[in-house]
Amino acid sequence: MDPIALGIPQYHDIIPRKDARDLRTVRQKLDADKYETPEGWEADMDLMIRNAIHFNGEESEVGQIAVAFRERIKELRTQQGQKKRKESDKAGGDQPATKKAKLG
Repeated sequence: MDPIALGIPQYHDIIPRKDARDLRTVRQKLDADKYETPEGWEADMDLMIRNAIHFNGEESEVGQIAVAFRERIKELRTQQGQKKRKESDKAGGDQPATKKAKLG
C-alpha cells in the first residue's frame, strides 16, 4: 500500500505500517499462498475492515461500507456454520441414540 500515491500521506501516522491491510495486499498474499489457514485470511480481512473504520471514521462513506461489509461477512459465516452442522447431522443422523446402562 502506497499512501502517498493514494493521496493519504498521513495513513501510517494513524495505522501502523505493520497493521496496514488493503485488498491488493490480501490478493497478493492469496496469490502467493501466504495464508496457511482460512482463519489467517479472515484475520487480515477483519484487520482491513477495522483499519478502514478507524482511519476514515464509522460515519464516513468508506466507514459505512466497511461496517456493511463486516456485517455481510458475519452473515456468510453464520450461514456456512449452519450448512456444516446440517451436513454433519445428515452424516450421523441415521445412527440410533445410545442407551445409558442401568446401574444396579
